[in-house]
Amino acid sequence: VNAFNPEARQAIYWTQKSLTPQGVEFLRSLPEKVTVGEVTLAHGSPRQPVWEYLLDTHTATQNFAFFETPYCFIGHTHLPVCYNLRDGQRMAELIIPETNQPIKLMPRTIINPGSVGQPRDRDPRASFAIYIPETQTWENYRIPYDIQEVQARMVAAHLPERHIVRLEGGW
Repeated sequence: VNAFNPEARQAIYWTQKSLTPQGVEFLRSLPEKVTVGEVTLAHGSPRQPVWEYLLDTHTATQNFAFFETPYCFIGHTHLPVCYNLRDGQRMAELIIPETNQPIKLMPRTIINPGSVGQPRDRDPRASFAIYIPETQTWENYRIPYDIQEVQARMVAAHLPERHIVRLEGGW
């Protein structure tokens, strides 16, 4: 916990107090990385599943060696992006999805659907995606939600002001 900034620590302590023992046990039981069919799932990256942020094509390119499936879904950055590494390419290509526009996925793609909360791309709406394995398509969606209600609950929970304010601007 000490590795985090004070605001993140405050949110972590709140989460620790809010989780039930069963919730804690469930989270501890989860693998850091899992493969389901043609998809690898990790929080941060396939190389460092818990902590690494994939924020650029260089870091993304290094991560393709750490999964064998055609696709890898990640989160952590709260940014809706894809990175594709085609045969013969030395550097992954960054793909920023358009909302409500299906993307035909090519093999060897790292996919981040964004964030339902605490977005980081200056769009405060909830971001999520639907993956259709039969057609290898992925579609990113944005939907509004009651930000003021969430902020009021965050204030009541004494969460960091910066985390509360940033919801409005999506940063």
